[in-house]
Amino acid sequence: MTQDPARLRLGRIRCLRETIKSLETGSPLPTALCFVPKQIEYITTGKGTALAIHTGPSAESKKLGEVKNDTPIKVLGHGLDSWNDQGQWIQLADESLAKFLGNKGGGVSKNEGWMLAKDNAVAVDAGPYLTPIVKKSLPGLPTTGSDVAASKWEDAVEHAYSVRIGGAAQAAIDLQQCCDEKAVEQLRAVPDNWTLEHDEELAKFVTNSKTKENNLAIMLDSMTGDLSEYVSTISASSENDEAQTLVDRYADSDSYWESDGSTGKHWLRLVIKPGILIRRLSLILDEEDGSYVPQDVDVAVGNSVESLTVSKKVMLDSHVDEMILLENCPTSYRYVEIRIKRCFSDGGDCRIRGVKLSPAPAAIAGLNQDIFGNADFANFPKLDRNIPKEQLYHRALVLKRAIQLFDSVIGLIMPTWTHSLQSFGSFSSIRQLLVLSNFRSALLSMFLSSTTSSRVGKIHVIHLNRRLAREHSHDPTADTTCSNSLFNQMFEALKPQNCGSNLDYRWSSRQEQWWECVFSNEGMIDQGGGFRETLSELGEELCPSASDVPLPLKLFCRTPNQLHDTSNLYRDTYIPAPGCNQYQHFTWVGQLMGACLRSREHLILSLPPFIWKQLNGEPVSWEDFATVDTAQVKMLESLVELSEEGFEERFSGLLTFSVALSDGTSVPLVPNGADTAVTYAQRLEYASLVKKTRLEENKKQIDALKKGLLMTVPKSVLDLVSWQELEQFVCGDPELPVDSMKKTAHYDEGLSETSAIVKHLWAALENFSNEERSRFLRFVTGRRRLPAPLWICPGRWDGGTVDALPESATCSSTLFLPNYSNAKIAAEKIRYAAYHCVAIDTDTSPYDDFGEDQ
Repeated sequence: MTQDPARLRLGRIRCLRETIKSLETGSPLPTALCFVPKQIEYITTGKGTALAIHTGPSAESKKLGEVKNDTPIKVLGHGLDSWNDQGQWIQLADESLAKFLGNKGGGVSKNEGWMLAKDNAVAVDAGPYLTPIVKKSLPGLPTTGSDVAASKWEDAVEHAYSVRIGGAAQAAIDLQQCCDEKAVEQLRAVPDNWTLEHDEELAKFVTNSKTKENNLAIMLDSMTGDLSEYVSTISASSENDEAQTLVDRYADSDSYWESDGSTGKHWLRLVIKPGILIRRLSLILDEEDGSYVPQDVDVAVGNSVESLTVSKKVMLDSHVDEMILLENCPTSYRYVEIRIKRCFSDGGDCRIRGVKLSPAPAAIAGLNQDIFGNADFANFPKLDRNIPKEQLYHRALVLKRAIQLFDSVIGLIMPTWTHSLQSFGSFSSIRQLLVLSNFRSALLSMFLSSTTSSRVGKIHVIHLNRRLAREHSHDPTADTTCSNSLFNQMFEALKPQNCGSNLDYRWSSRQEQWWECVFSNEGMIDQGGGFRETLSELGEELCPSASDVPLPLKLFCRTPNQLHDTSNLYRDTYIPAPGCNQYQHFTWVGQLMGACLRSREHLILSLPPFIWKQLNGEPVSWEDFATVDTAQVKMLESLVELSEEGFEERFSGLLTFSVALSDGTSVPLVPNGADTAVTYAQRLEYASLVKKTRLEENKKQIDALKKGLLMTVPKSVLDLVSWQELEQFVCGDPELPVDSMKKTAHYDEGLSETSAIVKHLWAALENFSNEERSRFLRFVTGRRRLPAPLWICPGRWDGGTVDALPESATCSSTLFLPNYSNAKIAAEKIRYAAYHCVAIDTDTSPYDDFGEDQ
């Protein structure tokens, strides 16, 4: 990428900006991005395997004939290939069909005649059956030198958007002359009523259908894994037995390989298992190893020891936790040899803490069309429509192209560290699509490791009195300064003047303990357990899990949704208190959040999406505010739509130009607003002022939280992750084991744990993912995490009715469970209700009791 001419790189950025605009507005995508050549010429391997021709892209379809493959043969195919579970399929052009089938192909329609180009059942080392012939087909465009013809979509983008004589008009003519116009229009087409939110959900569906390589839990966890999945053996220039520990235990900071030999002659050799394509290979290092840390490394690759050739040279200017050796290898290698040429300070021997290998997903070369065949879109409601599966496949294909384009220029638009500059700019709207990126995890790791501070030499010791903290939690009114809270005890203890240094909280993920706790009148010796307990107790003080206990601190307040029980949305959440001006405390919480993102620790803060989005820099709307105060959102919706007669009947004399904030404080919207009545003609002005005031009610507090977060984490990291991912990195992925849910369950009206319908319920939940259980819990109780009481009653349908949808009353956390024929049907019905039956009911007056039965 760094050797590409500047005009080509700028061309990609121009196309990306136009693509993003099309995604935002729901308009057809750029022609160049959707480019499909009319034809591509392939050549067979000539390895003797006969190549079958089928009526469709499937080995189970009718076989029309075979092509002998004793010698290389040229094959002409259509420009748009098809990938499925079996591999890559090429649709043969009429010329090739006539050539291979002769008279036998006389009755073949133009839609028939497919040949398997790459077989997923065959090891990568065996190579494809068909290989594209590099050919220059776009006027004035140089051959790329890759294994794909120069007429691929990437080249079309560069041709159309790079500055050149003739301009855009000539480029459009060039593309039209060599493209498959029908295929291009198929890719450009936008499904009816399609929005960017649909694209975001489609991207998540595609990602969830791929390997766990994209799982967020491992994306940033650079210190866990098992090389034995991908590496057959590992050998070393010396101390071979020690090198074996790298295969199974490279996450163990006490385990390492240390060479013993001549300077510049140290090496590790990996034997990669067949079919593994390396997405990223790196060394795990520790700067405390000093002169043992490798600085200059050569990486040699090949399919035999004798054929090893140096593929990349890596040199570090400063210490890092992870040295990236290889990324996105275009082909598989049997052997990879890591040659340590020099260490820091000219050290003689080297020390390596671990070797990390991330394989490329199996479908990285092409989108698997089979995932749309019998897809269950129950978890993706926006896709659960009568959209042709082929159209969804084409849309997903161009989304992948758009993110590939993003990957190709990401290094030009993402600075490593910035506190306030808009490093992402107009690209931020596609943040939710970045789950499709192949380079994002490597960038996240690089941004974090390059901004990591030195490991703490001596752990700071802080003295805490948990008895006083518990007494304060039971009766916060006894000490309005909250000085006895665990939060304030820790905040004071970790101030620079008290702990002896200015903590930056940018510790390595290998830093297993940030401070050591000495608990007054307790016999605990803190070797990590006490430290982790303080994080758990901090989260509980900030956002108590129980809704009926007093708040120990003034930083966060319960959302109106939690207080008023007027919604089944996010009823367990808190927001920064609008009236709290303890900005230093908010900044410290932000620093702790950033430290958690960098590590394996978690600070559980139950915040609604409205807050997480702002912390992450994503735009928020009035619709998002429903996760804070659904009643207010519904009231304004009702107010705006009312007739004058309806307004007089419901609101006359009741509304003034004032509004209550989330902490209960009433503020005027205009001068003397509390004494100024709202008329029907002023209702839209009133609604606008309420929205503005409520959306900004805790802006200063959120800014202080974000300030702390950005002091700890580069803005580039926040730019690359979604708000959902930020929440998961900070708070963890809360598990909802069925056994724990059973402990909170109560049975009514003759039901018990041994009842048949109850057994079907638990069996169904056993097969749910954690996210699905969270959705179920939200459907019944309005809460996403335990503890939450769960009352289970028989369904309210007629006794003879079976297999109906369940109902719930979130105000009483009650599930009305119908009779089900079996656990499978129970799972289908409950899952559907959990994902689809949580809409806000706007049919009632905002001043009436809101019905919560779902």
